[in-house]
Amino acid sequence: MPSQLSDSHDGLHIAPGIRIPRYVIMDEVSFEGLSTLLRVDINSPIDPDTGKILDTTRIRSHLPTIEKLVRQNAKVILLAHQGQKGEKDFISLRQHAKVLSEMLRTDVQFADKSRDGYSEDRIRSLGTGQVLMLENVRFLAEETANVSMKAHAESNFVQCLSRVSDVYINDAFAAAHRNQASLVGFPFVLPSFAGLLMSHELQEISRALNSSSRPNVFLIGGGKVRDSIKLVTALLRSGLADKLILYGLVGNVFLRASGRRLGTKFDGYLRERKLDAEVSAARELLERYGDKIILPKDVAVLRDGERRDVDFAEIMDSDEVLDIGMKTIETISNRLEGCKSAFVRGPPGVIEREGFELGTEAVLQLLAEKGIFTIIGGGHTRIIAEKLKLVDRLGYASTGGGALLTLLSGESLPALEALELGVERTMAWLVNRRGSRN
Repeated sequence: MPSQLSDSHDGLHIAPGIRIPRYVIMDEVSFEGLSTLLRVDINSPIDPDTGKILDTTRIRSHLPTIEKLVRQNAKVILLAHQGQKGEKDFISLRQHAKVLSEMLRTDVQFADKSRDGYSEDRIRSLGTGQVLMLENVRFLAEETANVSMKAHAESNFVQCLSRVSDVYINDAFAAAHRNQASLVGFPFVLPSFAGLLMSHELQEISRALNSSSRPNVFLIGGGKVRDSIKLVTALLRSGLADKLILYGLVGNVFLRASGRRLGTKFDGYLRERKLDAEVSAARELLERYGDKIILPKDVAVLRDGERRDVDFAEIMDSDEVLDIGMKTIETISNRLEGCKSAFVRGPPGVIEREGFELGTEAVLQLLAEKGIFTIIGGGHTRIIAEKLKLVDRLGYASTGGGALLTLLSGESLPALEALELGVERTMAWLVNRRGSRN
C-alpha cells in the first residue's frame, strides 16, 4: 500500500476549512528507465530590457527532485511555463535549460516545441539519466483553456505526451492553484506522484497550522488588496488565525476603514482602483473581529529625499505612505510575544525604494530573534529574508505565494485535486509493477 499524506480516505484536514487531498509520494517507486514527465514551476523574474533571468530561486528549488530522478536513471522530461501571454516575461525556456544545466552539472537538452511529432521523437530517443526540457507550455493554447480537468486530460497536448511517457510527477506547488493542462490533465491518464518539493511544502504548511503550533500570527502586506482581504476574511471566519497583523496596502485599506487619514494620494489610489467595496469589507471585519486585527501605529513617508516616520495626524496631502514606522515595529514586537508559529505574506513597505525596506527587515529579524517558526509566502519577502540570511532561522520560505494564499483561504488546489483523483490508478499500477518484479 503506497504511503500518502494521510491515512484518512478524506485526505488530511490540517485546520478548520483547510484540507490537503491524498497523493502518492515519490519514494514509493524507483523511476529507473521510466519516461517521467515532471511538472516544475521555474517561472522567474525577467529583466524587461534584456530578457535575462534575474533570480534563479525557483529553478534551484526543484534540484532535489530532478537530481533524485537522474540518480535513479529515469528519463526526465520537464514541463514548465514562464510568464503569461501579453507580458514581457512571456519568453522561451531555452535560457532556463542553460541555467539548469549549470546547476545540475549535466546537459539539459531543450526541445523548442511542447507537443508535436518532434517532441515525441525527442522523448522516445532520450537516454536513461538524461534530462529534456520542453518549451514553455503556455505557448500552447490548450494549456490555459478554460475547461474542466477531465477536458484537459482529453486534450491533444496531454494525450500526445502521455503516449510516450510512463509516469507523471507534479512538483509545482507554486502553480498548484491553476486549473491548467500540464498541472491537472496527466493524473487522469498516467500513474502520478507528488514531487519532493510539493511534498515538503505541504508538510511545512501542515506543521505550522498544527494545533501544537498555536497561538499563531499572520502578517499580511504587499499590494494585492483584493486577494489579501479575501484571505483575511477566510482566516477570521474559520478561526484559523489567533492574531492578524496587517500592513502595506492592505493595512492602509483597513486604516482608512477605521477612519484614519492617509493623504489625498492614497484616497486617489482607492478611487482609481475602485476599492470602495474593499474598504467597506474591511470596516465590517474591524467591527466584528477588531480584537484580533493589529494595524500600524505610524507610517514612513518620503520627504525632502529622505525617509521620515510620522504619526497619522502629521501626514500631508502630498505624502505617499511607503512603509511602517518605528512605533509600529515596536507594537509588532510586543504582539509577537507568546506566538509559536507565523505566516508572512507580502512586505509592509515598498522595498524597491531605498530606505523603505526597513520595516520588512525589522519584522523578519523580530520573528527570527523570538524563535517563532515562520513560513514566508514567496515573493519579495522571501528575497529580503534570503538577503539577510534568515530563512534557515525562520523556518521555511514557500515558493508559492498564490498557491499558499488559495490553500489558506480554504479553496481547493486543482493540481492536488487531480493527484487525488489519480491515487487509485497509481496504487493499482504500483501493485502490478511490484508483482511483475517479484
